[in-house]
Amino acid sequence: MNRAILDFFFDAWIIDSPIIGIGNLKKKIKYSMRTNLNLRLLFVNEMMKLIKRYVIIFSLFFCLYIIIVYKNRLFPSFIFGKFYLLSTDKNFTVKLKQSQYYYQSKTNPNIILYDVKQDNPWKFQCPFTKYKESDISDVRICIYDPQHDEHISGQLNDYGKWEPVVVRSFLRLLRTIPNTHVIDVGSNIGLYTLLATQLDRQVLSIEPLYDSLIRLHKSIQLNNVEHLVTVIANAIGNKHEKLQLNIVDKNIGGSYLSILDDMKVNAVQEREIVPKILADVDTIVLDDLVDIYPSYFKRAILKLDIEGFEAYAFQNATILFNRTEIPAVYMEFGKLIELKYSSGMMEAIKHMIDFLRIRNYEPYEVNDLNHLLFDNWESWPWDIVFKRCDLCRCPGLDKAVGLTE
Repeated sequence: MNRAILDFFFDAWIIDSPIIGIGNLKKKIKYSMRTNLNLRLLFVNEMMKLIKRYVIIFSLFFCLYIIIVYKNRLFPSFIFGKFYLLSTDKNFTVKLKQSQYYYQSKTNPNIILYDVKQDNPWKFQCPFTKYKESDISDVRICIYDPQHDEHISGQLNDYGKWEPVVVRSFLRLLRTIPNTHVIDVGSNIGLYTLLATQLDRQVLSIEPLYDSLIRLHKSIQLNNVEHLVTVIANAIGNKHEKLQLNIVDKNIGGSYLSILDDMKVNAVQEREIVPKILADVDTIVLDDLVDIYPSYFKRAILKLDIEGFEAYAFQNATILFNRTEIPAVYMEFGKLIELKYSSGMMEAIKHMIDFLRIRNYEPYEVNDLNHLLFDNWESWPWDIVFKRCDLCRCPGLDKAVGLTE
């Protein structure tokens, strides 16, 4: 090979190259040409050294990336301080009415309210949400240790999102209908509650678990929305009674009323998991909510996430639906399908569907496009929304999913 061409090639590419450590290759090749060494072997050896070097460098950068992205899980105590689980961690039930944050409603003694205006001394991990909505600022939301709450807290911790498709539909509908507020039943740590306040909507947030309430309380204060949220510390049932709130895995957001234990027994036995008692709770019914409505609370979107008890909740909801315009009802219907063969569940589901059908609601997937058939409810997707078509747009009524030609 012409020596002048070699000089041009190495001067233009190797010496000026940003590749680390390759600049000395020109001298080695010229030396090998003078000493009759194997030029090809030298080149291969040098390339292997560079490849090894880059593998090491990229591996280090990858490890650094993993540490940065998952630092919350890898070093929670070192970086963020201790995760508090309170009663969940100590495995004893909390007597709600003995807490300084609780007080009974004057209009309905069955309702226990939670005071979000008192100081909250707890120091939780409170990352920002990361929903790319033009009119929604990222909000601080206080979460559980993802090791104990793998789903909701884990997703919010790692990605800043939970149920993005449902959230997008929920926010789109809330924007579309003016003067519409929110009833968040089973609010957990308050994702939907907090996002609704970003649109300046009032929220009735219903959550019975003390551990979740103090996180919601902290989040409300961090986002300065105390004036927009009324927090109710009851569980929603189908009558007034005292029950336990249970959990069977690392999903605190999936806590459920102990009355459902008989329905879940097969799933529990399959996984060989013993339900863990999280708290003693007092139940109220949906109709009780009208007793504490603010005067302007005349139209509201209802979001239900109570782990399979949704169907029973509609057994005492007539007053609520008669006095309030509810454009849409969001719920996890998949849990009801899982429990449909349990005692009484089939009848409760059919009652709920009839309750909504006669009030002009139509079922949709949460993409807001696919209309579902009432008669095919056993094949509905996990998340659905019932829309009241005289209050909000109901597209595709003539193209229902599952409709046969």
